[in-house]
Amino acid sequence: MRSLDKYTWLTVPIMIFSGMLFSLQLKADTDCSNGCNIDVSFIGSYNDETCVVSINSGTYSEVVSLPTVSTTSLQANGNEAGSKNFNITLQECPSDRTVAVTFVSNLSAADSTTGNLINTTGDGYSENVQVRIRKEDGTQVVIDQSASGQDYVIPSTGSDVTHQYTASYYANGNNAVSAGVLKSLAGVQLVYK
Repeated sequence: MRSLDKYTWLTVPIMIFSGMLFSLQLKADTDCSNGCNIDVSFIGSYNDETCVVSINSGTYSEVVSLPTVSTTSLQANGNEAGSKNFNITLQECPSDRTVAVTFVSNLSAADSTTGNLINTTGDGYSENVQVRIRKEDGTQVVIDQSASGQDYVIPSTGSDVTHQYTASYYANGNNAVSAGVLKSLAGVQLVYK
Protein backbone atom coordinates (compact mmCIF):
# COMPACT_ATOMS: atom_id res chain seq x y z
CA MET A 1 0.00 0.00 0.00
CA ARG A 2 1.36 3.40 -0.95
CA SER A 3 0.79 6.41 1.25
CA LEU A 4 0.48 10.12 0.66
CA ASP A 5 0.79 13.07 2.92
CA LYS A 6 -1.58 15.44 1.17
CA TYR A 7 -1.71 18.98 2.45
CA THR A 8 -4.71 21.18 2.14
CA TRP A 9 -4.16 24.73 3.32
CA LEU A 10 -6.71 26.09 5.76
CA THR A 11 -7.31 29.69 6.71
CA VAL A 12 -9.14 30.73 9.83
CA PRO A 13 -10.75 32.66 8.14
CA ILE A 14 -10.47 29.41 6.13
CA MET A 15 -8.98 29.05 2.65
CA ILE A 16 -7.61 25.75 1.47
CA PHE A 17 -5.05 24.88 -1.17
CA SER A 18 -3.64 21.45 -1.84
CA GLY A 19 -0.33 20.05 -2.86
CA MET A 20 2.12 17.25 -2.31
CA LEU A 21 5.12 17.17 -0.04
CA PHE A 22 8.44 15.75 -1.13
CA SER A 23 11.58 15.32 0.91
CA LEU A 24 14.73 16.98 -0.29
CA GLN A 25 18.16 15.60 0.48
CA LEU A 26 21.32 17.59 -0.18
CA LYS A 27 24.91 16.46 0.08
CA ALA A 28 26.25 18.77 2.76
CA ASP A 29 29.82 17.49 2.75
CA THR A 30 30.75 18.96 -0.65
CA ASP A 31 32.83 22.15 -0.78
CA CYS A 32 31.41 24.36 -3.52
CA SER A 33 33.54 27.44 -3.03
CA ASN A 34 34.89 27.08 -6.59
CA GLY A 35 31.69 25.72 -8.14
CA CYS A 36 30.55 22.11 -8.32
CA ASN A 37 27.65 19.80 -9.02
CA ILE A 38 25.49 18.66 -6.13
CA ASP A 39 23.23 15.61 -6.31
CA VAL A 40 19.65 16.30 -5.24
CA SER A 41 17.24 13.43 -4.56
CA PHE A 42 13.48 13.94 -4.68
CA ILE A 43 11.45 11.28 -2.91
CA GLY A 44 7.66 11.09 -2.85
CA SER A 45 4.75 8.72 -2.69
CA TYR A 46 1.25 8.78 -4.08
CA ASN A 47 -2.14 7.11 -3.93
CA ASP A 48 -4.17 6.00 -6.89
CA GLU A 49 -7.06 7.97 -5.41
CA THR A 50 -7.28 10.91 -3.04
CA CYS A 51 -10.09 12.80 -1.32
CA VAL A 52 -11.76 16.03 -2.33
CA VAL A 53 -11.97 18.47 0.59
CA SER A 54 -15.00 20.66 1.16
CA ILE A 55 -15.48 23.35 3.84
CA ASN A 56 -19.05 24.08 4.98
CA SER A 57 -20.50 22.22 1.97
CA GLY A 58 -18.70 24.62 -0.34
CA THR A 59 -15.31 24.39 -1.95
CA TYR A 60 -11.84 23.97 -0.50
CA SER A 61 -11.53 27.77 -0.46
CA GLU A 62 -14.17 28.92 2.03
CA VAL A 63 -13.95 31.51 4.81
CA VAL A 64 -15.00 30.95 8.42
CA SER A 65 -15.74 34.31 10.02
CA LEU A 66 -15.73 34.45 13.80
CA PRO A 67 -18.39 36.70 15.34
CA THR A 68 -17.50 40.15 16.65
CA VAL A 69 -17.01 40.05 20.42
CA SER A 70 -16.16 42.59 23.09
CA THR A 71 -12.65 42.59 24.52
CA THR A 72 -14.31 42.36 27.96
CA SER A 73 -15.18 38.72 27.19
CA LEU A 74 -11.44 38.00 26.85
CA GLN A 75 -10.08 39.73 29.97
CA ALA A 76 -8.39 36.76 31.63
CA ASN A 77 -5.70 34.45 30.29
CA GLY A 78 -7.35 31.33 28.87
CA ASN A 79 -10.80 32.86 28.28
CA GLU A 80 -12.55 31.66 25.11
CA ALA A 81 -15.32 33.57 23.35
CA GLY A 82 -17.01 34.03 20.00
CA SER A 83 -17.11 30.49 18.73
CA LYS A 84 -18.10 29.54 15.18
CA ASN A 85 -18.79 26.02 13.91
CA PHE A 86 -17.47 24.81 10.57
CA ASN A 87 -17.48 21.45 8.80
CA ILE A 88 -14.79 19.67 6.86
CA THR A 89 -16.12 17.04 4.47
CA LEU A 90 -14.01 14.47 2.64
CA GLN A 91 -15.56 13.40 -0.67
CA GLU A 92 -14.67 10.85 -3.34
CA CYS A 93 -12.19 9.12 -1.02
CA PRO A 94 -10.83 5.63 -1.55
CA SER A 95 -13.26 3.23 0.16
CA ASP A 96 -12.49 1.23 3.30
CA ARG A 97 -9.77 3.64 4.40
CA THR A 98 -9.13 5.89 7.33
CA VAL A 99 -7.94 9.40 6.61
CA ALA A 100 -6.49 11.39 9.50
CA VAL A 101 -7.10 15.15 9.34
CA THR A 102 -4.77 17.33 11.38
CA PHE A 103 -4.09 21.07 11.49
CA VAL A 104 -0.55 22.34 10.88
CA SER A 105 1.12 25.75 11.04
CA ASN A 106 2.41 26.04 7.48
CA LEU A 107 0.90 29.44 6.78
CA SER A 108 0.84 31.15 10.21
CA ALA A 109 2.64 30.59 13.45
CA ALA A 110 1.29 28.36 16.20
CA ASP A 111 1.86 28.67 19.94
CA SER A 112 3.54 25.46 21.13
CA THR A 113 2.37 26.13 24.71
CA THR A 114 -1.35 26.66 24.03
CA GLY A 115 -1.57 24.66 20.78
CA ASN A 116 -3.43 27.58 19.17
CA LEU A 117 -2.95 29.61 16.01
CA ILE A 118 -1.28 32.97 16.57
CA ASN A 119 -2.89 36.13 15.20
CA THR A 120 -1.27 38.19 12.46
CA THR A 121 0.70 41.14 13.85
CA GLY A 122 0.80 44.73 12.69
CA ASP A 123 -1.31 47.86 12.57
CA GLY A 124 -4.99 47.17 13.19
CA TYR A 125 -4.58 43.60 14.42
CA SER A 126 -5.76 42.56 17.88
CA GLU A 127 -3.02 41.70 20.37
CA ASN A 128 -2.88 38.87 22.91
CA VAL A 129 -5.57 36.86 21.13
CA GLN A 130 -5.26 33.49 19.38
CA VAL A 131 -7.56 31.05 17.57
CA ARG A 132 -8.42 27.79 19.33
CA ILE A 133 -9.92 24.93 17.30
CA ARG A 134 -11.96 22.13 18.86
CA LYS A 135 -13.33 18.88 17.45
CA GLU A 136 -17.03 18.02 17.61
CA ASP A 137 -16.50 16.18 20.92
CA GLY A 138 -15.13 19.40 22.45
CA THR A 139 -11.49 18.32 22.69
CA GLN A 140 -8.89 20.77 21.49
CA VAL A 141 -7.16 20.34 18.17
CA VAL A 142 -3.53 21.06 19.00
CA ILE A 143 -1.86 22.66 15.99
CA ASP A 144 1.11 20.60 14.69
CA GLN A 145 0.19 17.59 16.84
CA SER A 146 -1.00 14.63 14.78
CA ALA A 147 -2.35 12.81 17.85
CA SER A 148 -5.04 15.48 18.29
CA GLY A 149 -6.35 15.08 14.75
CA GLN A 150 -9.68 13.68 13.62
CA ASP A 151 -9.97 10.28 11.94
CA TYR A 152 -12.38 10.09 9.02
CA VAL A 153 -13.44 6.46 8.54
CA ILE A 154 -14.41 6.05 4.89
CA PRO A 155 -17.07 3.34 4.42
CA SER A 156 -16.97 0.62 1.76
CA THR A 157 -19.44 2.67 -0.30
CA GLY A 158 -16.96 5.55 -0.42
CA SER A 159 -19.65 7.93 0.85
CA ASP A 160 -18.78 11.44 2.00
CA VAL A 161 -17.71 11.83 5.65
CA THR A 162 -18.16 15.09 7.54
CA HIS A 163 -16.90 16.22 10.94
CA GLN A 164 -17.68 19.48 12.69
CA TYR A 165 -15.09 21.75 14.28
CA THR A 166 -15.37 24.95 16.31
CA ALA A 167 -13.04 27.94 16.11
CA SER A 168 -13.02 30.58 18.85
CA TYR A 169 -11.05 33.53 20.17
CA TYR A 170 -8.63 32.66 22.97
CA ALA A 171 -7.08 35.22 25.36
CA ASN A 172 -3.38 34.53 25.79
CA GLY A 173 -1.11 36.10 28.37
CA ASN A 174 -1.47 38.46 31.29
CA ASN A 175 -1.96 41.58 29.17
CA ALA A 176 -5.42 42.65 28.03
CA VAL A 177 -6.67 41.66 24.60
CA SER A 178 -6.76 44.77 22.41
CA ALA A 179 -9.51 45.56 19.93
CA GLY A 180 -8.64 44.86 16.31
CA VAL A 181 -8.69 42.35 13.48
CA LEU A 182 -7.98 38.63 13.84
CA LYS A 183 -6.50 36.70 10.92
CA SER A 184 -4.73 33.40 11.21
CA LEU A 185 -3.99 30.62 8.74
CA ALA A 186 -3.50 26.90 9.20
CA GLY A 187 -2.88 23.93 6.97
CA VAL A 188 -5.09 20.86 7.03
CA GLN A 189 -3.03 17.73 6.54
CA LEU A 190 -4.67 14.57 5.19
CA VAL A 191 -2.81 11.36 5.96
CA TYR A 192 -4.14 8.25 4.24
CA LYS A 193 -3.82 5.18 6.45
